Amino acid sequence: MAKEKLKILSFTLAEIYMRQGHFDKAKEIYEKLVLKDETNGLYKSRLAMLSTETPETKKLKILSSLLKKIEERRDERETIK
Repeated sequence: MAKEKLKILSFTLAEIYMRQGHFDKAKEIYEKLVLKDETNGLYKSRLAMLSTETPETKKLKILSSLLKKIEERRDERETIK
């Protein structure tokens, strides 16, 4: 049960990292998950997706980076006020 819960948390964390644009962190987790469960097709497909550079992933990385900069500037402005 504890191992199962740990896997779920790790998978969930990887998904959160992906949605937030932290692709390297998500990839690292999926690499570990695949090592723990080599038969899990979902883990393998997510890892393959994160390992493949496509025009879409390039755009996503650029947009994610821009969003982070915008959020940092917003936070700086809120701190100054």
